[in-house]
Amino acid sequence: MASSRTTMSRRTPIHSVLAHPQGIPRGFLRLYVLHRISTRPAHGYDLLQEIETKTQGVWRPGAGSIYPILKELVRGGYIRAESHKKAGKPQRIYHIAPEGRALLQQSGEMLLKTGQNWGAMRSIIIELVDPKNIPTMFTHMTAGQFAFLRGILESKRDKIPRKEIQFMLKDYALNLESQLDWTKRMLKKS
Repeated sequence: MASSRTTMSRRTPIHSVLAHPQGIPRGFLRLYVLHRISTRPAHGYDLLQEIETKTQGVWRPGAGSIYPILKELVRGGYIRAESHKKAGKPQRIYHIAPEGRALLQQSGEMLLKTGQNWGAMRSIIIELVDPKNIPTMFTHMTAGQFAFLRGILESKRDKIPRKEIQFMLKDYALNLESQLDWTKRMLKKS
């Protein structure tokens, strides 16, 4: 019994895993690295800095995460590396390969499935939320949801047919009206 207690005490507490971006789905960093290289060539340090900047400093994967992923992607033929010298030091610049573009296309379906799975987990997540955390969480989540949807649509609108954008925005407007009705009813009750 003592050995199981020792094993348990060495494990990372579950709250530590959930509180950090490193608790994201397995393979997410690999997918992002591949995507990012597909947009323009990069070296490992570029990727580290960009992730930190895009997450407002919340997440900065270590070199021990990025470089093994880059090596794996090179070995798999998904990216290729070119060596350059910068300030006398060798530096590898990574480029996407056709196999990498194909993998990205397949991965889009996986990302959609991940989003659906999180939606399906909603009722379990709701049970776990402590009522004292709801005011802060509510504010962050409502602002975050809008920023997320706006960011997706604005960054990709040139790749989506105009009619689909109109349909999505009309559907979103209907959802907002429904949310506003619910909010007004809740305000009357409180």
